[in-house]
Amino acid sequence: MDSCYDEDLNENSFFQVLKTDHKDIFLKATLEGWVICVPRAGSLPKYTLTHEDFFSHILVPSDELPESHFRTLNDKEIKICNRVITVEQNDISRPYSTHILFEETFYTDDLLKYKVICVECPLERHTHISCGQSDEKRIVTVQTLRDCIDLLWTQSAGREILEKMDEAIQDFLTVNTNLELQPLQFQRDVIGTLYTSCLQIALKDSRLREKSNEEKHLLDNVKLSVETYVHHGIYKKLIKGITACTAYEDACLNKVIRNLSDVQLRDLEVRSDLYEAVPRAKGELSRIEGYSTVLGKIGCLKRMILSISKPNIATDVVGGNVVAADDLLPMIVFLIIKTSLPNWIAHLTYMKQFRFSSCSTCHVDEHSFLITTLEAAIEHIKSGILLGPSAPEAQHVYENHDDICCTVEAVPEKSKKGRPAIVESSCITYFFDQIRLGNIDYVEQILSKSCITNNSKFSDSSLKNEDLLPRLCHPLCSCDKCESLLTKSFRDTTPTIHSCDDRGFTALHVACLFGRPLIVELLLSAGSNKDASDYSGSTPLHYAAAKGHQNALLLLVHFGAVIDTPDNDGNTPLHLASNNGHEGCVKALLYYAEHTGSKLNTNSENSNGDTPLHFAARWGYENIVQILLEYGASPHVENKRRLTPLDYAHNLHVSKLLISSKIVQNSKSLMQEKIVESSPDKGSIDIAVASKPALDFTDDSVKIADRHVINRGKEQHGVRPQSTEQIMKVEKLLRAIAFGDTRLASFYLGLDGPVSVSSDSEVQSATDIRSLCHPLCICEKCQPDSSDNFECDIKFHKEILNVNACNSDGFTPLHISAMHGRTDVVRLLLDAGAQINVVTRTRGVTPLHLACQNQRFQAAKLILETGNCDLDIQDSGGNTALHYASFTGNARLVDLILKYGPLLDLKNSNGKTPLNEAEEKMALSVVRLLRGGKTNSLLPWEKTEET
Repeated sequence: MDSCYDEDLNENSFFQVLKTDHKDIFLKATLEGWVICVPRAGSLPKYTLTHEDFFSHILVPSDELPESHFRTLNDKEIKICNRVITVEQNDISRPYSTHILFEETFYTDDLLKYKVICVECPLERHTHISCGQSDEKRIVTVQTLRDCIDLLWTQSAGREILEKMDEAIQDFLTVNTNLELQPLQFQRDVIGTLYTSCLQIALKDSRLREKSNEEKHLLDNVKLSVETYVHHGIYKKLIKGITACTAYEDACLNKVIRNLSDVQLRDLEVRSDLYEAVPRAKGELSRIEGYSTVLGKIGCLKRMILSISKPNIATDVVGGNVVAADDLLPMIVFLIIKTSLPNWIAHLTYMKQFRFSSCSTCHVDEHSFLITTLEAAIEHIKSGILLGPSAPEAQHVYENHDDICCTVEAVPEKSKKGRPAIVESSCITYFFDQIRLGNIDYVEQILSKSCITNNSKFSDSSLKNEDLLPRLCHPLCSCDKCESLLTKSFRDTTPTIHSCDDRGFTALHVACLFGRPLIVELLLSAGSNKDASDYSGSTPLHYAAAKGHQNALLLLVHFGAVIDTPDNDGNTPLHLASNNGHEGCVKALLYYAEHTGSKLNTNSENSNGDTPLHFAARWGYENIVQILLEYGASPHVENKRRLTPLDYAHNLHVSKLLISSKIVQNSKSLMQEKIVESSPDKGSIDIAVASKPALDFTDDSVKIADRHVINRGKEQHGVRPQSTEQIMKVEKLLRAIAFGDTRLASFYLGLDGPVSVSSDSEVQSATDIRSLCHPLCICEKCQPDSSDNFECDIKFHKEILNVNACNSDGFTPLHISAMHGRTDVVRLLLDAGAQINVVTRTRGVTPLHLACQNQRFQAAKLILETGNCDLDIQDSGGNTALHYASFTGNARLVDLILKYGPLLDLKNSNGKTPLNEAEEKMALSVVRLLRGGKTNSLLPWEKTEET
C-alpha cells in the first residue's frame, strides 16, 4: 500500500458504523482519550462486524509507555513502531502486523479531541480484499429481513440458495398442513429441523462455505439470515399455532390490561422528562405485530427504547435522556397497556422460543436483553400489582384522601368561620371519598344530616326536626346571633344522594365504580337516581359493568336500571363488560334480560359500528364469545371499517367458534360451501394477527452516506421491492436490460415494447400497461388489437414491477439502461414516467452520471431532452455528470451537457472542477470547451458516432 494513501474517514464505512451502531464504545473512547484504529476502505468484507471487531480496534495507552504500547478492549497487546502496528499473537513465530497509512485528529461537538489512525489491514485476521477490487463495499449490520436476503444473495453464488430454501419451506408447509393445531414443543422441533435443513442448503454453496470458514463472524450472520428467511416464509402458519397455544394466557393478560386502560403516567411514577417520548415510542412498539420475523420484532423493541432515551431523533446525536433500568420498566409497562395489542404473550413466546441461531450460546447479547426487558414488563402487569382500585383520571382526586377517615362531627379542628376544615374544603369530595373507602357508617351519618325526602330511611327514628334546625333564642327571635345561625344553616352544603361534582358523578357512580355493594344498596334505597349520567354519558351501570362489579350490577338491574343505555361513544354496559373480559357481568346482563323480558340487543353497535362480539373476539375471551353467540350475537355484523368479529379474532379457538356459528346461520345458503372448505380441520382458518399488513420490507437499514449535495432536496430514490419474489424479479429485470433483452424487460414492467406492435395496427403508446402470457407469447390474447380479452391482463397485472423499482444498491432500470447504453429501453422508461434524478443508495449517482461515466452519448441525450434533468446533482464523491464527462475526455458529451447550462465551478471531494479534471487528463478539446470555446461544433475526429 502506498504510504501517501489518503481517504476521507468520514465516508469510511467502519468509522460510520462505529459512530452510529456502536455509539457507546465510540463515546467511551472519545471521553477517555483512547486511540481509534480504522481499517482502510475496502479492507473488510461486508456484514462481518460485531462488538469484538470494534473492541480489537480501540487502543488504550499503557501507563508506562503511552506513545508506543497499547492494549485493545479485548485484551490484546499492541506495539507501534516506525508506523507499523504489531499485534501480540499466541504463536510468536507468526507475528501479525499492519502499516499505518495516516493519522488524523477529530473533535466532538463538545470539543473533545481524539486520535484516529487509518491502517492498511484490520487488527484481526480477515480475508482481505485486494487493492485491485472496488473499495465501494460497505459494511452493513444485519438488522432487517432485507439485509438478510442481501447477505445470502451477495455472499453466495447468487439467488440459487434462496430458491432452494423456498422449495424447502414450501415442502414443509405442504407436509405440515395442521401445524397450528400441534403443541408448542412439536412446532418448535419441526421448525428447528427446517432451519437446520435450510442452513445446510446455504453452507453447501462453496463460495459461502469458504467465506464462513475464514471469517470469524460471517457464519453467525449467515445463521441469523437463514433463520430470518425461514421465519418470514412460515410466519402465517406458525403464528396461528403460537396464538392457539397461548390463547388462555393472552386472554388473561388482556383482561388485566383492559381494566388498567385508565392508568396514567403519574400512576406508574414515570419521570416527567420522559413524557414527550411516549407518542414516538408507542408508535414504534405498535408496529411489532406487523413484522414476521424475530429480527424484525426485536428491531421494534430496539427503536422503542431508542425513542425513550432520545425522543427527538432529529436533534444532536450525543443528546438525549439518560434512562436507567428502574426508569425504563414503568415506561414500557405503560406503553404495553396503551398499545392495545391482543397477543403479547404470543409475540413474546415467538421471540423467546424460535431464536435457533442463538440458542446454542449462553452469552447475553443485545437481543436477549430486549426480550428479557419486554418479558419483565409483561410479568409485572400479570402479577396484579397494578390493579388495586383502578380509576379513571377524572376520579383521581378521590385517590388522594386516604388519610381522611373521620366523621364530620369527629373533626375537632375548626376554621375561622366555625365549620369543620374538611367540609370547608370540599364536602362532596369528602363524601365521595368515604364511599370509595367503603365507610358505610360515615355515609349514613352524612346522608342523615342532609335531611332528604320523606321516603328516606333517615326521616324517622332518632332524628327530630329540632335536631336539624339551629338553636335560636326563641322561634321568632331576630337578634344578630340568631340571624347569623340561620344564615349559616341555609349556607351549609351537606351532600345528598343527588349531589354531583363537576364531572357529573353522583354518589351512586362512585359506589359502582369502586364496587361497594352495601353502599349501592343504601343509596338506591334512599332514592338515588339509578340512571343518572355523567359528562361522558355513562350511568352507574356502565361503571359496574366496566369494572366487573357483579354485585353492584345486580343491585342496579333489580332496582330497575335501564340495561341498554348507550354512553357518548355508543357503548352499552354489555359492550364494556365484553371489552374488559368480565364474564360474570355479561352473564348477569343476558340472564336478567332473558328472565324479565327486558330489551337487550346483543348486536347493538357503538359509534364505530362495533358490537360486544367484536370486543370479545378481539381480546380472545372465548367464553364470552360463546355466550354472546348463544344469545343471538351475529358474526356477520360489519363495523364502519367493514370488519366482522371474525376479522378481529386473534386465535384459532375464537375463529373456530365464529366460523361454526356462521355455518349454523347459513346452513341453507351458498356461503356454507365456502366456509366448509375452510373448516378448522383443514387448517386454513385466517386470524387477524396473521393478516396484518407486512412491514418487513418497509424498513431500509442501508445508511446513505452524507453527501455535500447542493440540490439535496431534489434527490429521488427508487422503489424498494416489498417481497422476496419482487427482489428476485427486479434482479431478473436489471439483468435483462443489461443483456439488451428489451422485450423481456417490457414484460416484467408490464409495458408494450416496440417489438410487440403489429405491422398493420396503429402504434400504441409505450405507457400502455398490459402483460403477456410469457415473454415470447404470440397468442390472440397477447396481440395488441385483442381489446376484448382481458383475462390474461387481469391474471398478470398484479405481478408487474414499478418502473422505478430498484435493487438493494438503489439501481433502477433507468440506471442500468443508461449505463449500458440501451437507448430503446431508456426511451421506453422515460415515456412510462421513470424518475430522471433518481440516485443510487451507495454512491448517489444518477442515470446521467452513469451515462457520462460510460460515454453513452445517445442515452445521455435522451435523458437531457426530457427537460427535467438536474445537471448539478453531486454523487458521494462530489462529482457531477460534467465531472464524469470531462474525466473521460469525451468532448462531444461535454458539449452536449454544456448546452443545458450546468454549473462549471462545482468541486468534487478532491477539490477539482470539471476543468481541473480535463486538464489533468490532458483532454485539450474538453479544456477548450470548458474555457468558453467552441460549443456548437466539434472537431472532425470528434464526430465519430457512438457504437
